[in-house]
Amino acid sequence: MRAFALLVLLLLSSPALAGSGDVGVVVVGEVTMQPQLAAQLEGWLRQHGHQLVPAPLPPDAINTLIDCFVVEDEGCARKVVEKRSKTQSVVFAKVDLKVDDAEKTVTLTAYWFDKGHDAIAERRFCERCTDVTLRSTADELMAALTVSTAKDAGKIKITSTPPGARVVIDGSPIGVTPLEYDLKSGAHKVTLSSEGHRDDSRDFEIRRGETTQVDVMLKSYASTNFFPTVLLGAGGVLLATGLVLFAMDEDEPRPVGQQKEFYRNTGPLGVGLAISGLVAGGIGGYLLFRSKRSSTPVASVTSDSTYVGWAGTF
Repeated sequence: MRAFALLVLLLLSSPALAGSGDVGVVVVGEVTMQPQLAAQLEGWLRQHGHQLVPAPLPPDAINTLIDCFVVEDEGCARKVVEKRSKTQSVVFAKVDLKVDDAEKTVTLTAYWFDKGHDAIAERRFCERCTDVTLRSTADELMAALTVSTAKDAGKIKITSTPPGARVVIDGSPIGVTPLEYDLKSGAHKVTLSSEGHRDDSRDFEIRRGETTQVDVMLKSYASTNFFPTVLLGAGGVLLATGLVLFAMDEDEPRPVGQQKEFYRNTGPLGVGLAISGLVAGGIGGYLLFRSKRSSTPVASVTSDSTYVGWAGTF
């Protein structure tokens, strides 16, 4: 009897099985891309401390879930997860593929279902999509979903002059201005960049349940390139003048025979001017080269608004 009671006590005190903090992934849509996307989402969740459970929903429940989204009935989808899922949370993702002139555009839409709570939705676009950009897009999608499900979160609203600047937050590309983005509370860093303008980086603080406004006026490179351009021009003029003076130089006449009253001893001055021109031009070229920047295409949607951007050089 005592042994039976001890067994019951051990069973009651043992860790809970699937359904207590674990998560499952369901991917539908473009058949050829489902395995790749499922592996990427599951890998991201594992790396961020989530316990993965395979096949969180039976096949018939997945079909019902798809039907719910066809008729745009999120309440129907939530009921399916509440009743049929063997995990506490389910990430339901749909991948759509559009091919135009041999270029792929992939749309990723994901819902995070947590039993007892409303679903959280996010969407990301992968323009001219490759395997590498698809992986980064899927990671951004999962990061946004995780932030949106967190209780300790706020928002940042970013605008810029000019608009359409690329936004990087904490080292991750987010989208283009203007946009709103959900973030965990705490300190963050945002960097804005736009073709023909200097990058602008700022630190900011996110407070729970609040929206932090960041307005940035980007400085044009026209003014910052003025000094290097002047140095390049002046260096070219000095170099050309120095070469001309060096070419005009005359040797000092020998102290015999008929003597010239004057001779052009312009060689030393020409060498000095040429060297000065090379130095000035080199400094100007270096400063101008440092001012060049590269850019990348980005696209983003927030949890409650859509911002689609495609900017940069390819």
